[in-house]
Amino acid sequence: MARGVQETEVFEAADALLSAGERPTVERVRLRLGRGSPNTIGPLLDAWWAQLAARVQHRLTLPAVPEDVGVALAQVWELALQAGRTLAEADIAPERAALAQVLATLDARLAAEREAVALAQAGQQQATAEVQAATAALAISEQRANDLSGQVRQLQRHLEEVAQREAAQHAQLQAALTQAEQERSTATREREALQAHLRQSEDRAYTEIDRLRQELKATKTQLSTQAREHASALRAAEQAQRAAEKAQHVAERSSAAAQARVHALAAAAPSKARPAKKTATSARRRAPAS
Repeated sequence: MARGVQETEVFEAADALLSAGERPTVERVRLRLGRGSPNTIGPLLDAWWAQLAARVQHRLTLPAVPEDVGVALAQVWELALQAGRTLAEADIAPERAALAQVLATLDARLAAEREAVALAQAGQQQATAEVQAATAALAISEQRANDLSGQVRQLQRHLEEVAQREAAQHAQLQAALTQAEQERSTATREREALQAHLRQSEDRAYTEIDRLRQELKATKTQLSTQAREHASALRAAEQAQRAAEKAQHVAERSSAAAQARVHALAAAAPSKARPAKKTATSARRRAPAS
């Protein structure tokens, strides 16, 4: 903002513009002066507009009579004033009309300028609000950027820790793989040894099975022979038993017949009981032999 612009400079520039038929504006006065800011020139130009009517009226008023010659020229001055007023009224009537038109035009332009200034101020206020909002948004963005930077640093530390853990886990995994490979080799050797042992066991088992089969076959043959012999002996025993049962049956019948004869003889001859008894006893003794 330029400094040192005085009120008289602004008034002179505005008068010059008005004399040139141009409406004094802040921008035109600033261009004519070659310096100054709108914030400085604007209030001074408003003061010029406020004093313009009084200044024009003062220029249209005839000068007062000096006091040192007032008494002597009072009458002459009065006559001159009357004549001058008559002539002046006739001469300045068109100028007053033109000035009134100029003032009306200037007032309209001033109103338009003020409206433009109001719009500009409103736009400036809106721009200021937008700048403030943008500043607040920028502050928020900067805060977010700072937060993101902190998060990025934290994430980097976390990634470093993860990388370290992965390296340790990789080393552990490598060691585990090495141990697993060793265990696999050991297991392979043990499996091969076990398979060889199993093959030997199977061979021994097959040999033993063959031997047992031969023994079983011989045993079956022996048992079959013994079974046939046992069957023959059993048949002979059964035949002997049947013969013994038949002989016993015959003996029982003979004994019953003898007893019947004894009882008959005893009943027929009681006196001969003793000899008959002996005869019966002899008959019983002879019965098993027959």
